[in-house]
Amino acid sequence: MSILIENLSTLQNVIYIISSMLFITGIKMLGKEDTAVRGNFLSALAMFIAVSITLVNVVNPLIIIIGISVGAIIGSVIALKVKMTSIPEMVALFNGFGGLATFFIAWSEYSTTPENSFQYILIMLTTFIGGVTFTGSIIAYGKLSERLTIKKTSLITKLFTTIFYVSLLYLIYSTFFTDIFEPNFDFYLILIILTLLGGIFFGVFGCNSRTWHL
Repeated sequence: MSILIENLSTLQNVIYIISSMLFITGIKMLGKEDTAVRGNFLSALAMFIAVSITLVNVVNPLIIIIGISVGAIIGSVIALKVKMTSIPEMVALFNGFGGLATFFIAWSEYSTTPENSFQYILIMLTTFIGGVTFTGSIIAYGKLSERLTIKKTSLITKLFTTIFYVSLLYLIYSTFFTDIFEPNFDFYLILIILTLLGGIFFGVFGCNSRTWHL
């Protein structure tokens, strides 16, 4: 029974990763008119898969139903009120909150102690993907709404570019070398900080003017 539960948990994490990639890809496709319909379908499919695999062994289905209901209400209100010219900003925000949800799932899984090496690797990768997506999307929203101006050649851009590459190296260390070089500090907290800061790099370079390409 315990082996079955462990295998199911691993399968869920794999599907969460795949769903996250599909969701982010679908949201990105919304930035272009010729791929917007397919992007919307892909994002919806990814969310359906993630919710379905979660329901397999969820303790209280009511929690999932409440979460879906609250999300549907908030999304509907925003979708009805948003102006056509503000759709890129809305897409950026939705993408960011999707990344944040993925990020929190990975953080939660790490806190419960991964059961095997494969699950551990998935958690590290999910943490990075979700964190970078969240902060990158928030910066993209700021640029698209013209509330934030960051030049690609500025010193602050170069700083966050450096931080992003450092976060990539630290991700490799956190994923594969913590067992060899055992840290005497909270390495996961540092990974979280570097990931969130590194995501700003994507926000700066990922969108331009009123067209979003994160």
